[in-house]
Amino acid sequence: MYGRVTRYYHNKNYGFIYGEDGNTYFIHGSRLQGEYLDRGYYVYFRTFRTDRSDYNAKNVVVIDAPERRFRHGSSHK
Repeated sequence: MYGRVTRYYHNKNYGFIYGEDGNTYFIHGSRLQGEYLDRGYYVYFRTFRTDRSDYNAKNVVVIDAPERRFRHGSSHK
C-alpha cells in the first residue's frame, strides 16, 4: 500500500502513515529496516495486524522524500 507520513517522532521511535485506503497506520522504528522517515514522505508499506491494532505498517520503503522548504525571511535572500 502507498501512503504519506503524517507524523514521526524520532525521540520516541514511532509515527503514523496515512494510507491510500483512508486509514492511519502505526509505524514503529524497529520495523523500518534502516529507512529514515519524516513528515510528508511518500512511502510504500505492508500492513499487518496485532492484538492491539488492525492498522500497522512494516517493510516501509521511501518513494519520495521532498526537500524541506524554507521560509524566506528578511535575513535570507
